[in-house]
Amino acid sequence: MKYLLSMIMVILGLLLPLGAGAQRTVLKGVILDDATSKPLGEVHIRMKGTSLVAVSDDQGRFEFALDRPKVLALEVSRIGYASQEVQVSAYAMATGEPILIRMVPSAVQLPEVTIQRSAPEVVYERNDLHVGDYLTNDEGVWILTYERPKLVHRENEQGKQVFREGRLHMLDTNFVELASVRLPTDVCRLRHDAAHRVIVEGTVCAWVAAPAEEGIALEQISLKTLHEQVLPWTDSIPGNLLGSNFDATFPAFDHFAFDVRQQTSRRICSVQDDFVMELFRSQYKYMSGHDKVVAMDLARETGVDAEIIAGYMTGFHNDLYFKPPYAPLFVVNDTLCVFDHHKEMIRRFLPDLTAVDEVPITYHKERTWKTRLLQDARDGTVYAVFARNLRTWLRSIDPNTGQLGPERALDHPFPEEVQVHDGHAYFIYRVSGTLQHRTLYRQRIK
Repeated sequence: MKYLLSMIMVILGLLLPLGAGAQRTVLKGVILDDATSKPLGEVHIRMKGTSLVAVSDDQGRFEFALDRPKVLALEVSRIGYASQEVQVSAYAMATGEPILIRMVPSAVQLPEVTIQRSAPEVVYERNDLHVGDYLTNDEGVWILTYERPKLVHRENEQGKQVFREGRLHMLDTNFVELASVRLPTDVCRLRHDAAHRVIVEGTVCAWVAAPAEEGIALEQISLKTLHEQVLPWTDSIPGNLLGSNFDATFPAFDHFAFDVRQQTSRRICSVQDDFVMELFRSQYKYMSGHDKVVAMDLARETGVDAEIIAGYMTGFHNDLYFKPPYAPLFVVNDTLCVFDHHKEMIRRFLPDLTAVDEVPITYHKERTWKTRLLQDARDGTVYAVFARNLRTWLRSIDPNTGQLGPERALDHPFPEEVQVHDGHAYFIYRVSGTLQHRTLYRQRIK
């Protein structure tokens, strides 16, 4: 009998674990978006008070394997939805049916962040030299420096600045100086041709600058060649140079395309300030009888209208009311865009010079516009320059609509010689009241 009881106790000991295992169950669930009733994946479900965690699949399904079913709590969370705690009873688990959980979408509250625009960075600064002028291109930056300026006081060049003992510096795209050369004579400024080659304009001649094995090579050209054959051509398209016959003493000019192979020119369009032209021509009627006769004689000899000759004879181009027309041409995405501020239109042409359309513009009517446009040669974006409250502002112009983009203010007041390249504004600035020399800066605007 005693032996039989011992055997029964052993058998019961072996059966108890089996009985406990029989209590193991699986908790299943489905999670839906409360607004759309669509399944939610990537929802994190944690069994409260334990280390058990599950993640719902693309159908919103999840499950837990449990040894002893009892009342428990699930913490449910997902980005973009309100977290919640779900109570699950032993009875709900015993039925074996998946529990349904609905999550309510909610806005994500992010901590407050203050975004600050990057300060202008120094491109070139020297304690012994001033930055007089510069040009930017894909190769880097070319900088004209000087020790002291000299002002020219001839009547027709009042206020013109000439740099003495100038030097030309070549910087790479990281603003590391690669070479420099002292210029042979006094110089005035830096220019560029239609191919964006750097040209130094001097007082007696000019030089085309280019990188060389020994530093910087200077090829001399005459000022006549510079002004008559180089500067009139401002841009290019395949097979053609683009330029104009702009004359600062006349209220009209034409844009041209010069076919390099055919050596022929075609007019793209004409630009004219009608109001100023009327004033220019009206000078004829105020001339004396003798001067009118002279004007008519010159007209017969030259074929130029007598009223045009009269405007020059009276020196109207020196009058306070005279301003030359401003209507630059820029190539934007293979489209030739003439910003004709006198017609209040962007006049657009195809590369074959066929007129496409005219887009109205109004930004030129703002009093703060500085009558200047800049183009970023890297991406073709054209910017209008404004100035107010001691600051200079740039706003991009959409050539398809004529609308302006957001304002991009330059941090330093009264920046000089502003240019744009590769999404940055470059400018020369010197902190007033300090010993700082004129320094070249750049600031991101895009």
